[in-house]
Amino acid sequence: MKLWRVDFLFNIITGAILLYSSISVFGQTKVENRMYSQNLDTVINYYLQSDIDTLPISKRLEYISSFLKGAWLSRQDSLVYIGLMRKTKLLNKAKQYDSAIVYSRQLYDLAQKSQDTIYITKALIKLGMYHKNNNQLAEAFQYQNESFKIARRIKDTIRAGRSLLNMANIQTSLGDYSGSKTTAIDGVTYLEQTKDLRSLAGLYHIISVANRVQKNFNEAIRYNEKALNLGKDSASIKIIGVGDILMFKNTKALILADQGDYRKAISLLKILVTEPTVKEDNTEYARILGNLGYVQWLQNKENKDSESILLEALSIRKEINDIGGLITSNMYLTRYYFDRDKAKALQYAEVAYYNAKRKNSLTSIIESLGFIFRLRKNTNEEAIEYDRIHKELEEANQNNREIYAVTRYENDKLTNENLTLKAETARKERQKIIYLFSTLFLTLSGVVVFYFFKQRYTREKIREVYNAETRISKKLHDELANDVYQVMIQMQNNNTDSQEMLDKLEIIYKSTRDISREHNSFKTGKEYGAELNNMLSSYSSNDTKIIIKDINEINWQSINPEKKIIVHRSLQELMTNMKKHSQAELVAITFKKIAKTITITYADNGVGVSAEEIMYSNGLRNTENRIKTIGGSFIFDSEKGKGFKAKIHFPS
Repeated sequence: MKLWRVDFLFNIITGAILLYSSISVFGQTKVENRMYSQNLDTVINYYLQSDIDTLPISKRLEYISSFLKGAWLSRQDSLVYIGLMRKTKLLNKAKQYDSAIVYSRQLYDLAQKSQDTIYITKALIKLGMYHKNNNQLAEAFQYQNESFKIARRIKDTIRAGRSLLNMANIQTSLGDYSGSKTTAIDGVTYLEQTKDLRSLAGLYHIISVANRVQKNFNEAIRYNEKALNLGKDSASIKIIGVGDILMFKNTKALILADQGDYRKAISLLKILVTEPTVKEDNTEYARILGNLGYVQWLQNKENKDSESILLEALSIRKEINDIGGLITSNMYLTRYYFDRDKAKALQYAEVAYYNAKRKNSLTSIIESLGFIFRLRKNTNEEAIEYDRIHKELEEANQNNREIYAVTRYENDKLTNENLTLKAETARKERQKIIYLFSTLFLTLSGVVVFYFFKQRYTREKIREVYNAETRISKKLHDELANDVYQVMIQMQNNNTDSQEMLDKLEIIYKSTRDISREHNSFKTGKEYGAELNNMLSSYSSNDTKIIIKDINEINWQSINPEKKIIVHRSLQELMTNMKKHSQAELVAITFKKIAKTITITYADNGVGVSAEEIMYSNGLRNTENRIKTIGGSFIFDSEKGKGFKAKIHFPS
């Protein structure tokens, strides 16, 4: 494979000289050689002009286009490579992302044709970056993943780590903090022994942010300190970048605020907001200023300065058209006015929603819609949008997890194969001895264990069958027997018309179907999350909208099967009660893990129930008893005409 590349002006000029000295081929005159040399000088001059920062981007693009035209005519791949590298960079700077993608594709095709691994990797990284800038996050993730696979294959640890950094950034943008943390931790293994401090600090920062969102604040601070400690002197700070160091400090202040240490957080933000580097950058200044106003409000809800600071940050972001910053400022002001002025809070939430849609930020759309639901009465249209965006976000995150899961498996397999090869000889020698003594022991132990578990399994199955038969028998008697008997009597007496008979038979059929669904078996392995999601979604209809949030954020495989059975049956009981009694148009079920506790919140906008009805409800008592058996609690609240709410807490 061809690994040679031309990256610097020195190489360009050297290449030009070599080209000039070699063009006197058979059949060419000295005049032709001189003309060719002059043309080449002109082409190189175009490249030099395109690198002048003081020129407008449009003019620099003209120069690099002229250079590329000459490079293509010269049939020198090295010149075409540097021309495409420069042109894609300038197009990205001009925010012409579609064009940047087209020319990056040309770079990739040329590198593939020449089998130039270095430029294949560079092209993939560019394609990933420009697709991300163009809000095509799924495509961006795939290109970065391909770049990582090539870098890993050629053992380029720095490029492999940078690709994982880019992948983790994309996952963070999609709100997949568990996935981004996993990817970033893998990236650290590639970069922690290298000199690429900037990328390593970026990986530490992503892990810190993910832990902060997951409320693992001690871990968040630990990784934040790791990122900051890499900038131990002026040389390392220059490598990482002053702007990134300030960003890490800003994140540290937010983590301290999350921990309730507002005094330290405010003190740090006040120092940052006066930094000359921050004042020169309106985007960073508005970011830190907005955070300062918000944290001051968190410390003291009556703080008179908070409102003016938040509004000043918003004003700056409007002037510079910082869409991401506008989303944050409007969300801060929504929270600020939420208990003070509902109308203003709704106004800012709607502006945040508008900007989130402009940026196509799925996570921000969902967050802003969450506030709109709480502030506006009629939210049917927003509920449909929430459901659509939530599904799109889930699908994107799932696809990314599947893409990287395969790559990660291949990576682990490659590592394991190398380790296995080294240990194979010693292992075979030990196994000869181990097999001799262990076979008899394992055989005898296996017989005993098998017999014990078989007997216990048989007893448990008998009890389960008996309990299930008893429950089904009681339901058949209570819910179906009387109805069937009445239909039989009416048929004998011929005192009803055929339509009424059909209606009653339909009621009996639906009751039978509900009983069957309540006692269906389900899987408790890795498919459990999908099965639970499907069960909840099955209660959706034209009259009832079901919203399921963050079900995949729970690591179901770490929860034992008995707890999963209890959760499934308890939620099934709530959904069945809703279907039969509530007349709800909207049902929301939210899953959340805080520390070692899982919380499931259920809410509907149905007719509700009175305190007396709750007291005598067998279904709710059964649900409460079920949850208590796994060390959890079941809390519910309802009034006539005000819907029904319930919370399930249990240790994970």
